[in-house]
Amino acid sequence: MDLTILSLLDSIPQKSPRSKLETHREFIRQLRRKGCTYRDIVRILHERVGLDVAVITIHSFIKVRAKHRKQVQYELPPLEPEPPVNTHLIPDDVASRIAALKAKPVEHKAKPKHFHFEESEPLKLVGQGGPR
Repeated sequence: MDLTILSLLDSIPQKSPRSKLETHREFIRQLRRKGCTYRDIVRILHERVGLDVAVITIHSFIKVRAKHRKQVQYELPPLEPEPPVNTHLIPDDVASRIAALKAKPVEHKAKPKHFHFEESEPLKLVGQGGPR
């Protein structure tokens, strides 16, 4: 750069931070890393630092300064395979009954009808209560 431009840059004073939270930026960052909510941070700043701010102020301060990263998709951990059942600990008759229950087909019971509909007849309730 030209020497005149460099001297001009040196002559311009540094601006003070626009936010009163800027001086506490690292403290707020560490609180968030420890899992503190915005309300917790507001309470801590009020009690320990004597700084009164609103929850939305903390939220906006953090949001503006957050690095715009590609959001990580949260995933459930992979299922761990169930450990095999130690069949040597289960008596043979119990193991055979368990195997028989697992092999048995599941019966689905039909739900009882509450009404019967025929297009040519009026709707009739069917049930234990009788006609109403």
